[in-house]
Amino acid sequence: MSALGPTGSERRRQRIGALALVAVGLLFIWRSVADLPFGTVDNPGPGLTPFALAMLLIGFALWTMIGSASDAPDPIEAETEQTTDEPGAARHAVFVIVGIAASALGFGFLGYRLTILALLLFYLGVVERKPIIPVLLVSFGIAYGSYALFVHVLKVSLPSGPWGL
Repeated sequence: MSALGPTGSERRRQRIGALALVAVGLLFIWRSVADLPFGTVDNPGPGLTPFALAMLLIGFALWTMIGSASDAPDPIEAETEQTTDEPGAARHAVFVIVGIAASALGFGFLGYRLTILALLLFYLGVVERKPIIPVLLVSFGIAYGSYALFVHVLKVSLPSGPWGL
């Protein structure tokens, strides 16, 4: 994309991608309505979350489609003047995918806290190259704070790793 706005072929690709997301959202709505109970306001059922997420997906896809249809330049793109052809963009995407795959493989063995800690250390320290002290503070805070929130407040059982971590 240029700073002046997307070209015709880029707009067409954005619309096709948005239509694909709408189709996925509609599929999830159909399956959640057909197979899962919604429950009540006091006790929501398992069908409510996929339905709500599918509605959000459709809403954002339509927003993207409407935004790509306008001829106005994208204000965020015009501000930053970045393109998707940056030399580090592919490397960054590969690191994100590797981090997700490694955390999915290690989740059962390492448990929630150690997996999230390793993932955040990797993303913030290696991929984003932030200073070490903030990386450590944020990584430990999010890994152990989110575990405490899920287990003690929300009563969600999460896997523990070696030594009960």
